[in-house]
Amino acid sequence: MNAKTISASKANKLFWLGRYAERTYLNLHLLRACYDKMIDGNGDAYDEYCNNLSLDVDFETPSNFVRSFLYDKQNPFSISAELEFANDNAMVLREEITSETLGYIQMSLAHINSLAEVNEIHISELQPVTDNLLSLWGSIEERVLNDYVLAILMVGKIIEQIDIRVRFDYPYDRVELLYERLKTHLRYVPYIYDVEVVEQIDKLLTAKKYCHEAFYKDRLLSLLNLIVTTN
Repeated sequence: MNAKTISASKANKLFWLGRYAERTYLNLHLLRACYDKMIDGNGDAYDEYCNNLSLDVDFETPSNFVRSFLYDKQNPFSISAELEFANDNAMVLREEITSETLGYIQMSLAHINSLAEVNEIHISELQPVTDNLLSLWGSIEERVLNDYVLAILMVGKIIEQIDIRVRFDYPYDRVELLYERLKTHLRYVPYIYDVEVVEQIDKLLTAKKYCHEAFYKDRLLSLLNLIVTTN
């Protein structure tokens, strides 16, 4: 099977499956950290979380924040919404990713829906979702035999990793390492990305002394989300 057998529509769905699956995993990790801070008495922790995601929302109480980011499907950053988006893409990619791989997303969705029914706000109860998402990527690496399909999934995954790390001020060297890994996967699928955008990011990353400035982060995030042109 070669690259020509992957339609633009399928490439788009593969890319977004990679992004949403990784977004769910990373946001669960970050929500746990935020939840722990709130338990320790830092009631403003959720404001910082929302600011990093550029969300101007007043949840009024920590418990409202937790419920929204776990179960509110009208909140595009909630775990429930992200899993729904991942599942929507995965459903039409069964042939490419296999039924076994799809099953990990559907088990995650079923678990969080069951927690929503009883209004569970202890984030520790979502550990099975984290475990399933780790198994999802293990299944992808084991079962996806088309190198182009795998490369597009990984491009989506790594772009999401970079996006989140920039937003949450992870060490700059991690962003650089992930970006180099991203370019390795992009070489397998040159037809899905904008070369000029990649060149602009290359130049931007040389100005690392500005990496914690708001204008720098905004520019990097903007370019990052223009790399892939499957839409």
